Amino acid sequence: MDVGKIKVTSARLKMELENIQKLYDTLKTKDMFDKKTLKQKLTDDFVLRAVGSIFHDFYTAVENMFKIVAKNIDGFMPSGAEWHLELLEQMSMPIEGERPAFINTGTKLLLNEFRGFRHIFRNIYGFNLMPERIARLLEIFPEAVDNLKKDVEKFINEMESIIKEGSVK
Repeated sequence: MDVGKIKVTSARLKMELENIQKLYDTLKTKDMFDKKTLKQKLTDDFVLRAVGSIFHDFYTAVENMFKIVAKNIDGFMPSGAEWHLELLEQMSMPIEGERPAFINTGTKLLLNEFRGFRHIFRNIYGFNLMPERIARLLEIFPEAVDNLKKDVEKFINEMESIIKEGSVK
C-alpha cells in the first residue's frame, strides 16, 4: 500500500462524511428528530418517502466509503448475492498488517438496520413504507452518524500515523 493511495482514500472518506452531514442537517432542519411532533409528521406519505430517500442516500454514502477502503486498501471487494452484508462485515474486522477495523461492532449493528432498510426501500412502493420503521431509524440515526464519524476519523488518524511511522512505501 502506498502513501498516495492512503491520502486519496482519506480525502474521499472525508468527502463522504460531508455528504452524510448534509443528510443529517436536512432531517434536523425539518425537525425530524423532535419526538413530540414526529408521530404526526409520519402520517404524511410524502414525509415517509422523503425520509426514506434520505436513509437510502445515507447507506449509499456509507457503502461508498466501504468500497473505497475495500478497493484501495484491502484490495478485495466481496461479490455474490450477499455482498452488501459481507462488505459490512469486512469493514468491522481489522486486516492484520494492512489496516485497523474501519467501524466498530456497535456501529456495524446500527448500520445493518439502514442496510436492511435500503434493500426494502429499493424493492417496494413508497406508499408501503411503515411509519414505525422510519421512526425507529430516525431514533437511531443521530447515534449511527456520530459513531460512524468517530470511527472514520479514528481510521483516518490511524492510517495517517502509519504513513508518519514510515510503514508505507
